[in-house]
Amino acid sequence: MTARRSSRLRPRSRRAWLAALVLACSAAPVRALAQEGEDEEGGFDSFAEHIANSMAPTWGGPRTPWPERRPRPEAAGVLRAPLAPVAVQVGPGVEPALAERAVDALARAHDWMARHDWPMPVPDGGYGGTAGFDLYLVPSPLPPEAPGAEPTASDEEPAPERAAWVSYDAPVHWRALDTVDAFGVIATDRVDPARIEPCVVSTYVRGALLSHDPAEARAWRLATGDFVAFLLTGRFGCSDEGIVSQQRQSWRTWIGHAPVSGEGGALFLAMLSARTDGLTGDFIRDLWSGAAQLTWEGDELRASPDMWQVVHTVMEVGQDPLLRLLEEMGVSRYFAGAEERAAAANLPVLRELPDEASVPVLATTAFENLPRRFEPHGLELEPLGSAYVLVDTAEAPPGSRLRIWLRGEYGVRWALSAVRLGEDGAERGRTRAPVRTTMPRSYIPLELTDGETARVLVVVTNLGGRLVDADDPDDQVRSFRLILDKVVPGDEGDAPPG
Repeated sequence: MTARRSSRLRPRSRRAWLAALVLACSAAPVRALAQEGEDEEGGFDSFAEHIANSMAPTWGGPRTPWPERRPRPEAAGVLRAPLAPVAVQVGPGVEPALAERAVDALARAHDWMARHDWPMPVPDGGYGGTAGFDLYLVPSPLPPEAPGAEPTASDEEPAPERAAWVSYDAPVHWRALDTVDAFGVIATDRVDPARIEPCVVSTYVRGALLSHDPAEARAWRLATGDFVAFLLTGRFGCSDEGIVSQQRQSWRTWIGHAPVSGEGGALFLAMLSARTDGLTGDFIRDLWSGAAQLTWEGDELRASPDMWQVVHTVMEVGQDPLLRLLEEMGVSRYFAGAEERAAAANLPVLRELPDEASVPVLATTAFENLPRRFEPHGLELEPLGSAYVLVDTAEAPPGSRLRIWLRGEYGVRWALSAVRLGEDGAERGRTRAPVRTTMPRSYIPLELTDGETARVLVVVTNLGGRLVDADDPDDQVRSFRLILDKVVPGDEGDAPPG
């Protein structure tokens, strides 16, 4: 008798059939995509890339473009340092003696940074015919429109024609963090030969920092390069123009987005270093080690943390708040420049600034002419910028009081300080009002009872409503109003006049 075949699947066969069905269903979308994309090159690759991107972490914070890439200038010869991986590429017409001084300064900068564990530029793979860092000395400046020149700015604030700049050839992908190779260029016609050494040191440091952290703002590299040049040579970079401009335009931020920002910030770093590491530069070096990052996806660089964020965080952890430090810097920078001011400076670095590096005094008045109201028409303070008013109190009767009211625009925090100065211009004492976070109003009743106060310096500083970002234009520019009044023995009341 012939056995009948069962229409039902055996258990083992049923399991095999279900497994095959699952595999077929899961593979169906892939086969369908491959069939649909057979006529389109890379159809399957596109699908795989989409799956990979959907599973990878993405950066949702701020981004910044890659630094502008500029071509290397032409060189007629090269001068290598014998014991350091650095070389000077010499353009036609450059004096041999100048090139020799430049290569000696370049080797000195390399040696100092290596011994103090600063970031070093990565090898450039043979660009320029050398394996190390190349510094180009060109005989004449590049025109503003030419590749390699400083980027142009608005008519209101044109970019300065700098004597030195740094650029790179290509990103370095084998490093753990964002890195590029780098080289430097100095236009010898823009540099006083007596300043070639600090100019070379500054340019090398800027190149090393560009290589170490291409996402950081150029202004921070400029400031740090000139600061290290001061440590090694006693001079701030290629010229004193940046420091002088920063002092004479005291309403500007220290290190910001503006094209003119950068070199003047070296004074900020010098004062910060004097407070934290005794002008060894170690604290500033460590700040740079905390700002580097890795961009793992996207066409632009990850822009956080930046240097202002690192400074703020480190100072907070050290229980030395950045805002308090900036308030003190606003006062300290007054004692610089002119001889009568610099003689009273509490920091040696301030006494070494040029005579013209004096902050402007917004207004002067005498105690007997009060009350006075000062509305600085046309003067607005950028975040971290300061303004100054002097009051002559030599004729104030014993037991008098100087009353100071500050009314600032909303949106930022304001610092108000009153410094008592003696006949010799030295500080005799200081009073500060609490920084207001909501109501932009401050008041100082200053007692003039010591008999030694010849003048009172009133300092107003815009501390901003948030951290400065040197990658973006700032919208924290604000104006203020000062009201000064006097109280002599026998007067009553503390209400502001008017």
